[in-house]
Amino acid sequence: MLYKFYLLTGIILLLLSFYQIKRSLDFIDRGQRATGTVTSLEEIDGAFSPVFTLKTSGDEPVRYYHAAASNPSAWAIGEEAIFLYDPADPQSAKMLQYFWLFNWALLYLVVALPLLIFGAGYFWLRPLFRGRRSSDFQMQSNVER
Repeated sequence: MLYKFYLLTGIILLLLSFYQIKRSLDFIDRGQRATGTVTSLEEIDGAFSPVFTLKTSGDEPVRYYHAAASNPSAWAIGEEAIFLYDPADPQSAKMLQYFWLFNWALLYLVVALPLLIFGAGYFWLRPLFRGRRSSDFQMQSNVER
């Protein structure tokens, strides 16, 4: 019976993944590029996270706090990166890298696929095992020896 839960959860996560992919592609379509420069490094629990200042088309500086931190720092002050941002909401900036644009879609997909495989596999193989007892399988294996 647990396979139904796996199958349903896998389908829901797959749909969420498709929804997140669509949102990310829409963001890429309407987004504008901006160059960001590391202006400072923020220390969080002994790891360093870069703080970028973006130059948008409206000449208003936007600060972007990167979610990834490392020790030693992966970024140096003065380094640059390319960002995408929504012109209507410059604070929505995201680094123009595959993972940062599609991270939730990938996460949902990675969890959904095994659930779908196991759930669908049990769903389709269930008729083969219906009516059989474990003793039937043991007798068959003894005969084959």
